[in-house]
Amino acid sequence: MAITFEQYIIAISTTLVCTFGLAFNGIALFLLLRLSDLRNAFGYMCTSHIIANFGVIFCFLFWGVPMTLTQSELSAGNIGKAVAGISILFWEVSIYSHVFVALNRFVAINMPLKYMSVFGKRTAFTFIAASWILAIAHVLPFFVDGCGIHYTIDSYLWLYDNSPCSQWIAKWMDFYLSWFWMVFIGFFDIINVIKIVSIWRGLSTVTVTGQRKRRETIFFAQAFSQNILFAVGNYCFHSAIFWVSDTIAIYMLTTFFWGAIHGLDGLILILFNVGMHRRKIVANLNTLFKNNNVQHPWESIPPPQSPQTLGTTIDSANVMTFNISSNSLN
Repeated sequence: MAITFEQYIIAISTTLVCTFGLAFNGIALFLLLRLSDLRNAFGYMCTSHIIANFGVIFCFLFWGVPMTLTQSELSAGNIGKAVAGISILFWEVSIYSHVFVALNRFVAINMPLKYMSVFGKRTAFTFIAASWILAIAHVLPFFVDGCGIHYTIDSYLWLYDNSPCSQWIAKWMDFYLSWFWMVFIGFFDIINVIKIVSIWRGLSTVTVTGQRKRRETIFFAQAFSQNILFAVGNYCFHSAIFWVSDTIAIYMLTTFFWGAIHGLDGLILILFNVGMHRRKIVANLNTLFKNNNVQHPWESIPPPQSPQTLGTTIDSANVMTFNISSNSLN
């Protein structure tokens, strides 16, 4: 059977969004492993979330794309249902990760003095294990005869079977339960926003406490942005069919957007944390120069000879301030 233009469009679109998703999540995972500020409960849960993103993207790229091009009947067989079930497993891990991250941000912002005792490594790994166990429990029915989900080669969607078991799961465990968790997360996000607004106005970012609050606020902003993204994606996945009727349009609002969510999830983490990575590099360079008694490159610039060249030098006091600030943020 010849490959149609529509199949090419779907395959290329999915490949592109998955490729960017792999790149974004790869960089995000690098930051999570490198940044000392993320070697905590929040960072560990984000790492689990990034792994789940990889899982969904792999299913789309290495199963959805080949099935689109080959139009193979394997898509609706036991193997196809298993792959689809695994993709749902990774989606559910993402949802539960958002739930536990919302609790983490609530404690960090509203009970900062109790944060380290509540969210130690043990608690973090317990929540991570719970997110995977709950996700596995969610998809176990998919491996029972007469209950499942698969990638459809005619509409390019991941759809539940028409069996009563599958439809019950689609309605109660996917749609309603997902929205329950979205509302749950939104409730804590609203409380966090109110708390941040109430304390941020009178807080100086120059102090150590101010810097720590700034960092926690950045972490919350990252989690909040990811929550909004997943809420929009969940809404589109379940309601796109009521907006449009064109096959490609439905695909864009469901399968494509679903894949894009997991890619953009990594991008959001990058945007909110890449600044810390830059500061770490600067601080490490300062330490290297200091330990080796090497003159900083900017200190080798000759003093200005005229007012016109005044802007080409850096005052030594400013250099000292820069070093102290960089080391304090590391």
